[in-house]
Amino acid sequence: MAMNSAATNSKPKERSKTSNNDTKKATNGAKSNGKKIEMKTEALTSMSWLQLFIVLLSLIAGIFTPPILSFLNVEETLFSTKLKNDHATKVSSSAKIEKKLPDIPPLPSRVLCNEETLSQFLHKSPVNGLHIVCFDQMEPSSADNEEEDKVRLTLYADAVAGGKEQITISKKDLKWDRLKTTLAVELELEHPGPLQQPWAVFTTKGERIVGVEDVLTTDLSSTKSEMFIAESLLASNTVVLTGGGQWVWPGVKVGFKREVELYSIMPGDVSSHPNTTTIIETLSLSPLVLSVHKFLSDEECGHVRMRSEPSMKYSKVTLKDADIGKEASEWRTSQNTFLRSDGDAVMRDLEYRTASLTRVPRGHQEHLQVLRYGNTEFYSAHHDFFDPAHYRQDKNTLQLIQNGKRNRMATVFWYLSDVEEGGETIFPLHNGLPFPRSFKDCSRGLKVKPEKGKVIIFYSLDAAGHMDEKSLHGACPVKEGIKWAANKWVWNDAVGFL
Repeated sequence: MAMNSAATNSKPKERSKTSNNDTKKATNGAKSNGKKIEMKTEALTSMSWLQLFIVLLSLIAGIFTPPILSFLNVEETLFSTKLKNDHATKVSSSAKIEKKLPDIPPLPSRVLCNEETLSQFLHKSPVNGLHIVCFDQMEPSSADNEEEDKVRLTLYADAVAGGKEQITISKKDLKWDRLKTTLAVELELEHPGPLQQPWAVFTTKGERIVGVEDVLTTDLSSTKSEMFIAESLLASNTVVLTGGGQWVWPGVKVGFKREVELYSIMPGDVSSHPNTTTIIETLSLSPLVLSVHKFLSDEECGHVRMRSEPSMKYSKVTLKDADIGKEASEWRTSQNTFLRSDGDAVMRDLEYRTASLTRVPRGHQEHLQVLRYGNTEFYSAHHDFFDPAHYRQDKNTLQLIQNGKRNRMATVFWYLSDVEEGGETIFPLHNGLPFPRSFKDCSRGLKVKPEKGKVIIFYSLDAAGHMDEKSLHGACPVKEGIKWAANKWVWNDAVGFL
């Protein structure tokens, strides 16, 4: 029984161990579950805070996002509008600028200052008052220099081949108020005064660019703007400067021929006549005498003769102080008359053509004088210019010539008929010949035979504007036939005849 007791007692003890183990397990399980619950709670708490943060963030985003987006949209709209407005403003400004930009006159054609060009303008001997100037934009010799802002001037004073001189100026010195001083000093030009016309610069075709006393303007559409003048000089490359301020054709050498355009270059006037060309030939350098064949048509010659014939009278002359009281027939036995171009399309066209030929404005011309020489009739050698020293008692003449500042500079002499014999135009001081003993002498000097339609140009003033004594000329007696001729006197200033 004791064994049974012992055995009985032993079983409860085992159950007790089991219970204890279960209790421990339960306790441990409870602890484990508690930890899990805590962990879950912590997780839930963390999740709650995160969710709360997200909710709050969403709430905040929900509250502020529409205004922000709206603001951004407004900013984008404003920026876009600003871009559009800026673009519109630029377009509008460009349109305004484009609209305001003036019509810039075309620049002169470029004539390279090379041997070929210079051969058409330079002489073996100096020509008083005629100067050739070349303008060359200098190319940079390295990347870091400023040569592109420099201009080289090559000067040929008095148009003599051996007179080359070069100077360099800055491009800003191309401004006319500076450049004209440089040219005056380097070429020793006469300053305009009571007896001296202002000098001027021309293209090689005889188109006037600027004169020393020209009044400049800020109007970019004008050929008298500072910018246009500077650009014209650079564009031309080669220009001609005359001390007397009017174009004079360079003679170059006897026999030299030059093709020139007519009508396309019409100084001071506009003509609807189609452009044409003609050939100018040099007959003499001393005095300067040029010849143009077929300048007049047979019909034009006939028209002038027909119009003048009813009013022809024996010629008169303007007497010098020493010749007052003498008969005109002592010097001149021809008949003459003056023709106006009013209402006469043929005459008016001939005036335009003469202006284009000489490159001197039509307003510088006198009315046409028509001449008729019969058998033995002549005109003794004389000058076409008015020497003020010989007209001190003639106030009208002195007033006309402004005491010598204004004068006849050139004569364009028209031959309206052929002459069988005699009737030549003579230049007795040709090539340095001495004054003849008689002004009626036709035995020596340059003689030009009349040829219908031909004209000659001879200059009473040299390129400097000074009276040329060598321009003495006369009409030899007609020996057979009748000589019809006419002359256009061209002045170095506007005279108001036309």
